[in-house]
Amino acid sequence: MPTSNTDSFLNILKNCSLTEKKSFLEILKAEIRASETAPLVNESSNEATSSSSSEHFRYDKFISLVDPFIEDNAFLDLLRAELDSMDLANQSAKKPSTIWLKSTDSEIISGSTHHKCQPINDYPCVSKLLNLVNQHSSIGKGELNCCNIICYSSNKHTTRLHADRESCISQTHPIATFSIGAPRRIEFVPVGSSHSNIVHSVDAVNNSLYIMNPGCQAILQHRVTKGNETRSDSQTRYSISFRKYISECDAVDVTCPTVVSEPLHDNDTNSSIPRRTPASLILGDSFVARLDAKRLSKDKKVVLNLAKGGSRVPDVIKTIDDFKADSNNSKYLVDQVFISVGTNDIRYCKYDGVAKFKGELFKLVRYIKSTFPRAKVFFQSLLPLSITFSNRNYIIRNIMDFNNFIYHVCRHERIFMLDIFNIFLSNGFRNPYLFSRNPSDIHPNSRGLGLLARVYINKIHSRYFDPLSCN
Repeated sequence: MPTSNTDSFLNILKNCSLTEKKSFLEILKAEIRASETAPLVNESSNEATSSSSSEHFRYDKFISLVDPFIEDNAFLDLLRAELDSMDLANQSAKKPSTIWLKSTDSEIISGSTHHKCQPINDYPCVSKLLNLVNQHSSIGKGELNCCNIICYSSNKHTTRLHADRESCISQTHPIATFSIGAPRRIEFVPVGSSHSNIVHSVDAVNNSLYIMNPGCQAILQHRVTKGNETRSDSQTRYSISFRKYISECDAVDVTCPTVVSEPLHDNDTNSSIPRRTPASLILGDSFVARLDAKRLSKDKKVVLNLAKGGSRVPDVIKTIDDFKADSNNSKYLVDQVFISVGTNDIRYCKYDGVAKFKGELFKLVRYIKSTFPRAKVFFQSLLPLSITFSNRNYIIRNIMDFNNFIYHVCRHERIFMLDIFNIFLSNGFRNPYLFSRNPSDIHPNSRGLGLLARVYINKIHSRYFDPLSCN
């Protein structure tokens, strides 16, 4: 592997589970053996070159394609008719429609969305297809038990770049996707890389099955591109993606190899493993440092407010390191992390812009996710700051750009964004009754602080909520 790629590859490994790392090692071993026995050949000179195939990581080892997959055309017709009967094509003209099928009618959580599952046995053709997929040699143990059906009713429908890393989906099993209908191209991009850095692609044609092997979701993101067909009767494509569903109590975190030995709830009073207390952690700057942790807790849950005035992104990382180093904190199992940072970072940017902070935000969020793998992470937006002579460095463009970066980081890393900005507005403008009257003080007054506290209380104590609703 080239030296220039080593750092990015190591960063990828940091976000992998132990099982995924073992998968990497097996693939790398195979690559090395292949390079020792089969040197590359220069087609123009027909001579072996000194370049080795092991210099470039073979991402395609994580993806395989079976085309065609089903030989029974009569069954294909029945399957298509069953899919059409779901009426997914008429549900939305602007975006693909989706449905989840599973053996039970429980929910599947994807990002912040709760999907109600329908019984897969209600659809005999899909059930038969699941059995055929499980019997394929590439699936291994054949334990896939749920599916996500997506209908692309227009050639303009796409899916954005993403990785299927939900906690309820096993990352030690493959994801197999069967395509029926119009062809589409599936593009793969390394995690953390430029969206244009396509390292592999698959042409998902009618009656084809592409398989993403264990470890794929940790290093690669994928997207479905626009179709090329123009005839209305040939635009529709169904994607039937089979996965291994695991219950929340059996879920294995894949964002970090860190192992948490203590369970969230220890009902065995005679257990030798000490029980850890669930805690909510608040990190960041003076906007949240003023929140009273005891009041936020309502004497129902431990809330630790470690925020400090003047904190920037590096200061938050140091606060986390200090928290981990303190042995007294080992009794806590952090299940919520709240972040408020950015105001001090952009303080002196003025007209230079804030683009340089985007990488720091990704680094911070990924560090938090790896340090607290069981925690839900909430990133607070910046407030609408007053633009006066005394704080003229906080120009509107930088505030809005930074909030946009927070949104994109939250969306990419699948964490929650707390949109505090909008609740401090009145009729589209900054609400002066929620802030200090001192023109040089950018902080909320007691009324504004109470509003902010209610948002945090709602998120700390609510089990079900809309993360973008801060009322």
